[in-house]
Amino acid sequence: KIGPLENRIVIPKIGKNVPIVGVPTDALQKGDWTRLENDIQTALKDGVVHYPGTAQPGQIGNVFITGHSSYYLWDPGKYKDVFVRLHDMDVGDEFTVFWNQNTYHYRIRERKVVAPEETSVLSQPQHERIATLMTCTPIGTAKNRLVLVADQI
Repeated sequence: KIGPLENRIVIPKIGKNVPIVGVPTDALQKGDWTRLENDIQTALKDGVVHYPGTAQPGQIGNVFITGHSSYYLWDPGKYKDVFVRLHDMDVGDEFTVFWNQNTYHYRIRERKVVAPEETSVLSQPQHERIATLMTCTPIGTAKNRLVLVADQI
């Protein structure tokens, strides 16, 4: 079965089918956190972002995907609230990632709220294939992060 030509995430429960956008890894490799953040914010205008340096779907590790729950009303981007309904997702809910024309299915196993500086959510397990979806919470703020961890099934 052939997937779409572009990388996408489909989350039936919240009615989302959106592009997954990559960002260059050079800022990450150089430790230029300001530029990395700018690259991610720019990419978020075109969909949700696959965080550089994290696993790709199908690989062992953590496929980390982030998207806006809300953004400036005057921003013209059509993905400024793409993950606003991520708050409706529960343990046991499923989503699909289409990546390089392959299909990967995931089931949420954990839902948590963490502080923005909590970087352990990016950690890469050595023996499992997981995906993490992240957005800001409460909606309309950047106070904390809603994190959904899912197993590849």
